[in-house]
Amino acid sequence: MTAEGYAEIQEQIKSDTFIVSEKLWGFLKKKENVVVDTSVIIKWFFSENEENAEASHLILKSFLCNKIGLITPEIAQFELANVVKNKISTEGSEIIGMNIIDKIYNLGIIFKVTKQVLKNAFSMALAINESVYDCIFIATAEHFDSKFITDDKKLYLSYEDNKKNIKSHNLIGIKKTIDAVLLKDYI
Repeated sequence: MTAEGYAEIQEQIKSDTFIVSEKLWGFLKKKENVVVDTSVIIKWFFSENEENAEASHLILKSFLCNKIGLITPEIAQFELANVVKNKISTEGSEIIGMNIIDKIYNLGIIFKVTKQVLKNAFSMALAINESVYDCIFIATAEHFDSKFITDDKKLYLSYEDNKKNIKSHNLIGIKKTIDAVLLKDYI
């Protein structure tokens, strides 16, 4: 995304930093709610030579225009910081990384993972043979009954091929599955 594009986005992002709580999420519900993983978020900040960057920007723009609700589990902040560290060590300075961290917090999309979401992610990781780290994103989407968008084709296929084997449940004990979407297919 260009510097002008980020200047426009920055104007729309409030300066307040907060963590999304479940109570607050009810007030933020939009027509469509989506959970994105780090493979989508990173493209908001580093889109050059990134496949599907345009689709990731569409998601961010839809959120900023209040067309969708957007959420990501707190682990995304650590993954994002690590990816940024690796990218800026060859491309830029520490200031770039600090600005990206500020921007992701200022969006107000970070969800503090609950014990039940972590348990569901653990159960899911066993069922689909993926990491608990990756399954946290899907479990968060289940928790909020939201669509999950990823650019991680392996995770997407593992979930789609094995979701019938997942034993995760929502808070009232009902098993649910969510729509997982590859970033390239998000419209």
